[in-house]
Amino acid sequence: MMPCFLFPGKFKKLPAMPATLLVALLCPVFSAVAAEDDAGPQCNYEGNQQEMNACAYRDYEAVDKMLNEKYQALMASLPPAQQKYLRQEQRAWLKKRDPQCKAEAKDSEGGSIWPLLFYGCLQAATERRTNEFKQWEVKR
Repeated sequence: MMPCFLFPGKFKKLPAMPATLLVALLCPVFSAVAAEDDAGPQCNYEGNQQEMNACAYRDYEAVDKMLNEKYQALMASLPPAQQKYLRQEQRAWLKKRDPQCKAEAKDSEGGSIWPLLFYGCLQAATERRTNEFKQWEVKR
């Protein structure tokens, strides 16, 4: 038996817990904590800088996914000649977008706010580009 240090004087001794039982009980707890750490910071618009950065990245990912879906649908609806032109236009836009956003966030490079500014810029540029696809829908 092992003495109980949690409640001095209340219990004289508790039965010894086998090590394997202790490990079996604690593994799920530590696994959950480790999984939370692997996920990184959670989005919180009112939170600390890392949480706001997580929001900016998540929001950019969402609009990027929407852009890709609209691009694929638009490409499928266009004749081959227009597909070629749209593909060229899209590639040219992609070549400019990231450098422009890096330049826009340059003053904060190395700082904790840089991801918020960079991904915010990517989000805005991607939303603008997605709206430009409406012109293609009218051209058809």
